[in-house]
Amino acid sequence: MSRLAPLALAALALAACAGPARVGRPDPARGGDGDLGERLAERAAALVGERGAFRAGGERFNPDCSGFVQAVYQAEGIPLRRLMALASPRETSGAAAAYQAVRAYGVAFGGGGQWPAPGDLVFFHDTYDRDRDGRADDPFTHVGVVERVRGGTVVFLHRGGRAVVRAALTPGRPDATLAPDGTRLNSPIRDRRPPLRDGATLTGQLFAGYGRIDPARVPRDLARAAGR
Repeated sequence: MSRLAPLALAALALAACAGPARVGRPDPARGGDGDLGERLAERAAALVGERGAFRAGGERFNPDCSGFVQAVYQAEGIPLRRLMALASPRETSGAAAAYQAVRAYGVAFGGGGQWPAPGDLVFFHDTYDRDRDGRADDPFTHVGVVERVRGGTVVFLHRGGRAVVRAALTPGRPDATLAPDGTRLNSPIRDRRPPLRDGATLTGQLFAGYGRIDPARVPRDLARAAGR
């Protein structure tokens, strides 16, 4: 497993931005010429530390978790934002709309020994109190991009409260923060403001599932518009 530095709590409030971060070409030295999933993971990793809005394929995307994944996918010719709008036109949560998109144009999965591949989406519930009722009752509030899986731990990229960061998820040990050797198992991901009653804050505790878009199921006119 990869050793990760402890991460600050990933609040979901938007940060001020100086200008859109462009999602560029993957670095061939790091395997960017691989399959689609590897390329998606590479593009996501290249944005670590970015604080502002994102730009890909001539479009601007918000500096939040759903804007991040939309930009990463758009850069590879997958019009995730449009798929989200088609799959769930009345949904106001970007993460929830992304989940509906993978259900409509790919596959949603998780649990039962199933593991994601690089480039898949990873979803979480109750990362903030969306309806402001003080209870953990808000499904699909956050989304990130899987980078790799090692030894039962999923390493993923997401747009947290301040910037794009790496985080860890170990579904088999949801309440553990660190392994005995200091390796990060689960990262804090819930916004504490305002606090929720159940006290869960870690990725493993709030894990909702994975999703994968199938390019063959993307409508051809949208794929052409996205540059594929």
